[in-house]
Amino acid sequence: MKSEMSRIVLGTDWMIAVPNLASWNIAPTKRADAILHGAVEMGVNSFDTARIYRSEGVVGRFVGKHPLGRGAFQIISKGGHPSRFWGTPLTRKMLLRQLDDSLRALGTDYIDVYLLHYDDPRIPAQAIAEWSVELLGSGKVHNIGYSNVSLARLKELRANLREANVEPWVSNEFSALPAKYGERWKGAQNISRERTYVDYLRENGLPFLAYSPLGRGDLKRCMDRRLAERKPEDERRIRRLMALGQKYSVPLSAIALNYILQTAPDFRAVVGTSKLDHLHENMRALTFQMSEGDRDGLAFPSCSP
Repeated sequence: MKSEMSRIVLGTDWMIAVPNLASWNIAPTKRADAILHGAVEMGVNSFDTARIYRSEGVVGRFVGKHPLGRGAFQIISKGGHPSRFWGTPLTRKMLLRQLDDSLRALGTDYIDVYLLHYDDPRIPAQAIAEWSVELLGSGKVHNIGYSNVSLARLKELRANLREANVEPWVSNEFSALPAKYGERWKGAQNISRERTYVDYLRENGLPFLAYSPLGRGDLKRCMDRRLAERKPEDERRIRRLMALGQKYSVPLSAIALNYILQTAPDFRAVVGTSKLDHLHENMRALTFQMSEGDRDGLAFPSCSP
C-alpha cells in the first residue's frame, strides 16, 4: 500500500553527485544518507529532487536500499524545462527524454509527482496538457504538475486538463517571511504576496508544494540585522513571528512552516537542510495548531505584486 506524502518534504538540491546514478555515486552520499535517514526517523517520507539538481541518484540509491521499500516513499522530481542558455523551447521529445533520464537516475520505474520545472509561455497550454496526459498514461508518472507557473497559465492548463479529469499539482515559492519583490530568476514565481493565487489553490483543493518556505535565509538575515537597518514592514513581521514563537513555545522556523501547512490541507512545505538539528526544529511545525486568527495575521495584506 502506498503511503501518503508527508506534510514536510525534504529538499535535496544540495545533494549533488557525479555521476547522477542510483547504482553508484561519489560523495556527498555519506553526508546525504545521514540526513535522509534522519528525516525518515522524524516521519518524513517524501523527497524533492529534479533533473537539474543532479541529486536524483542520491535519492534513488537511498530509497532503493531502504528496508521499507519503494512503496514507503514519495519521490517528487522535475524536468521538461526549456534551455535558458540556448533559448531552446520545450518539446514533447525533450520532456519524454528528461523523464526517462530521471527514472534511470532514480533507479525506479515511476515517479510519484512529476513537475514541469519551468513554464515555457511559447508553447500553447493545450500542447503541454496533452503531453501531461500522455505521461500519466505511460504509468511512468503517477501525478503531474507545474512549478513556477503563473495563475493565468495554471487556469489555462486546468481548462485543457478537465476533459481528461486530471488535477495538477502546483509548486511555487511561498513564505510567511519578508518576501522579496521581483523574480528570483527568470520565470520564478513567488506567490507569498499574491492572496488571489493562494485563495485559488485553496478553494480548488489543488495540492501545493511551497519551495523556499523559510525565505532563502531571510529570517536569519532579518534577525541578525540591526533594528535600524530593518524595513518597517519587515520589523513588524519579525516581531509578530517572535511573539507567536513565544506563544506556542516553538522556533521561528516552525511558526513560518505552520503558517503554510495551515493554509490548506493539501499544502506542503519543501525544506532543504544539511543539518539534522535544523530539520528537527522544522518538524516542530507539525506539533501544534496555530489559531486561525494568528495564521491570518501573518498573511500579506496585498493580493498581487
